[in-house]
Amino acid sequence: MDSDEILSALETEFEDSGSDFIPSDLSDSSDESIEDVIENSQFDFEDDIEENSNNEQTTEMQTDHWFYVSNVHQPTFPYIGNDRNICNLGPDSKPIDFFYLFLNNDVIEMIVRETNRQAKKYKRDWVATDHLEIKKMLTIVMYTGLVTYPKLSDYWCRKLLYKNSYIPLLMPRNRFQLLLRFFHLANNDDILDHDRLGKIRPLVDMLMKTYSDSKIPGENVVIDESMIPFRGRLIFRQYLPNKSSKYGIKLYKLCDSIGYTYKIIVYSGKDSNLSLQTNFPAAGKVVMELMDGYLNEGRTLIVDNFYTSLKLAHTLLQNNTHMVGTLRKNARELPKDVMNAKIKKGEIKGKVNSKGVVASVWKDKREVRMISTKHGINILETGKKNRKGEPIKKPESIIFYNKHKQGIDVSDQMTSYFSPFRKTIRWYHKVAFHLLLGTSVINAMILHKQITGKKKQISEFREEIIMALGKVDDQIISPRSNKHKLVENNQYRNNSNKKKRSRCVGCYERLRKELGRNEAQKKCKQAMAADSRDL
Repeated sequence: MDSDEILSALETEFEDSGSDFIPSDLSDSSDESIEDVIENSQFDFEDDIEENSNNEQTTEMQTDHWFYVSNVHQPTFPYIGNDRNICNLGPDSKPIDFFYLFLNNDVIEMIVRETNRQAKKYKRDWVATDHLEIKKMLTIVMYTGLVTYPKLSDYWCRKLLYKNSYIPLLMPRNRFQLLLRFFHLANNDDILDHDRLGKIRPLVDMLMKTYSDSKIPGENVVIDESMIPFRGRLIFRQYLPNKSSKYGIKLYKLCDSIGYTYKIIVYSGKDSNLSLQTNFPAAGKVVMELMDGYLNEGRTLIVDNFYTSLKLAHTLLQNNTHMVGTLRKNARELPKDVMNAKIKKGEIKGKVNSKGVVASVWKDKREVRMISTKHGINILETGKKNRKGEPIKKPESIIFYNKHKQGIDVSDQMTSYFSPFRKTIRWYHKVAFHLLLGTSVINAMILHKQITGKKKQISEFREEIIMALGKVDDQIISPRSNKHKLVENNQYRNNSNKKKRSRCVGCYERLRKELGRNEAQKKCKQAMAADSRDL
């Protein structure tokens, strides 16, 4: 399934046979209490919820600045960005070329250096790894997502049921397990005590730079949460009941409507990894951190009710950026007569303030509350019909939201296909493989499709990367093509006039790489021999 099929499937799911379909993100805020909001959000909003006697006076003061929507005069910002791919690849480039934009020499060199450093602390006789071996290790990890076996050791199993003809050619099992054990991304001695993400920060910083350097986002961008499955003990492990993987490490992502990821923030606790010091609550700080570098170009940001606030809308307007999103019923500083309005199905009610921010509520099956600096309260036809043949109508802000909010859902769905995740106690391995072999692959696939114009299934795209990334010598891939011939030679006699027995060096080395030392000693026959290619 490629990205076009996913997008069409998502659009189909938004259609309802009886009446308009409202996604859960648009409708889950109608019956939420303050306790539900605090429980569902991952930040501590206790400092932001003020319970004092002046609260009602503040609300009335804010309500005085809201007017019924008649002729909405909202600020307009022409999009002056340049939505294009800025990587130096042409239409003849292969999938591996796009993948190497992200898995570049700097990333490989960092993995080699830190893995060797970590291994030498525990093994005195450690044989240093190199670029080629790390690439083969990542090839095997990616292959485990494409072809699934019950246990990791089964990929080297010689039983007929599990026998694999590819993985043993890359490296021996014991060597792979050692590399996986010592796989490291940062120098532990340089990690600060308060830096919870120190083990993956170098990799995240490198990938964020290459993601943003390869493509410029278009007019519409979306921010939402994503989850990396993890059930081990971790101080910043999160629980999100509305995600398919409920426990794990939470990411905040900035994507476009086709699923390309530009920025990522790994959540490690309240305000622990946000560099921008603002007066926003934690959710607003996430938005400003991710949008840094993409403001003042006329873009439109789409977010859900976890991030939206009136203050954020005003700040984005000051930076020539629109915001469209859903609202919670108890959102602060918004007109209460709109938020608590009792309306019939199909009706809409809204107000606008002096800065052009429109707050509205519309009812279909449930009440949906929206905030927009770009749309009024006009109801338009969606182009679809219900079972009765009647045209389906929705407010223009909801139509716009449904169309562009799916970007992160597309990215997460495509990343979940053929995922190489396995159980591990090392959380930074999960994050590293998710970014290197998940998000990076999907970004590479999107760039490949846009530049070359070729559509490939996700499985096919991963297959080509695996074959190119784990490419080995022809001698190893096809051992029978260069057979070693054992020949007798009288010069190899010892003092007792007996032929000295030895192994063919070429055959022994090949078998050692395929099966390991013990099996090679059994398989490689001893004889009065020499490599026929050297005679």
